[in-house]
Amino acid sequence: MTWLAGCYDKYMSDTASCSLLQSRLTQLRTPFIIGIAGDSGSGKTVFSDGIRRILGPNLVRTITMDGYHKENREQRSVSGRLPLDPDANKLDLLREHLRLFRDNKSAEIPQYNHTTGNFDPPKIVESAPIIIIEGLHALYPEFLEFLDLKIFVDPCREVKWEWKFARDVAKRGHRAEKLEEEMLAREAAYKRWIDFQKINAEIVIKIFDSRMKEYARYDFTNPLPKRFYKVELIMKPSPVRLPSLQLPFDLSHIMSIEKPPFLLAAAPCRYWGQSVVDIHMDGAFPEKTIAALEAHISECTTIQIDLTAAEGTVPQKQEDEMFSSTDLTRLLIAWRFLEAVNHRLIQRETDTV
Repeated sequence: MTWLAGCYDKYMSDTASCSLLQSRLTQLRTPFIIGIAGDSGSGKTVFSDGIRRILGPNLVRTITMDGYHKENREQRSVSGRLPLDPDANKLDLLREHLRLFRDNKSAEIPQYNHTTGNFDPPKIVESAPIIIIEGLHALYPEFLEFLDLKIFVDPCREVKWEWKFARDVAKRGHRAEKLEEEMLAREAAYKRWIDFQKINAEIVIKIFDSRMKEYARYDFTNPLPKRFYKVELIMKPSPVRLPSLQLPFDLSHIMSIEKPPFLLAAAPCRYWGQSVVDIHMDGAFPEKTIAALEAHISECTTIQIDLTAAEGTVPQKQEDEMFSSTDLTRLLIAWRFLEAVNHRLIQRETDTV
């Protein structure tokens, strides 16, 4: 019996005698496919990066849906069509590629170059145990039958604008004036063609500016760095959960006025007809708390991970430095991913008995 299957009473209680998730993944008959949807610049890659860092490039393939646009940047400027319009994308081609991956076959994936705004030559991509599909329409109904875990990233308007400007102007060379015009035009299109996908998601990630100041009486005396956010993680529980996880919180740390503030709350509720846990995170989390969760994930995979150095974030932090709610969110998503993979593996083992 392997480590993850041994996490449950019906299998065994001695987890020390179990083996590796990484080796078990190679036994999957069909890939485990994750769909991550959200607007452009919403943070899809940041939040999926934890999964890639857990398992590494040999086990994970990431397919970005930008290559499935029908028009390049210059053609869109003439036609006025937005990539958010599903008819402006080759969704039927992506569906065929998902079918090939599910059958453990390779696919010729189109490539979009954000620097030039043109399409590069397509690449042959082999199937893999874990496949991540990121894009505007990743949770559209025609893809749901292929997806084992569905995630929707939903930052508030202010955060989304901040992130998209930081990325597209600084990294992709867009003009700020033109980008603002495009962002305004996209807002109605987003509500029409993208926002509804959250009803199909098992994880919805909402991001806001930090609200820690609202909890302070009169003057807030220990302000947070600018890029610390409040995250609301709306999560549908896995049918089978991983073992109990104890996160350490130092009471003397909490009661100190010198330490940065944090908030962690969880409320069971209904969301679009589904039973979920609504987790609220804000502020700066203690290093020991983050380290404990990292250690449990490493125990599941035997891989030493650094989830806090994901794309768009600061490099690895030193002890006593601050970890944001987005750092904790990446780890919780990675944990929920392990639960979903474990559920699939248990189903496979049950079917073969």
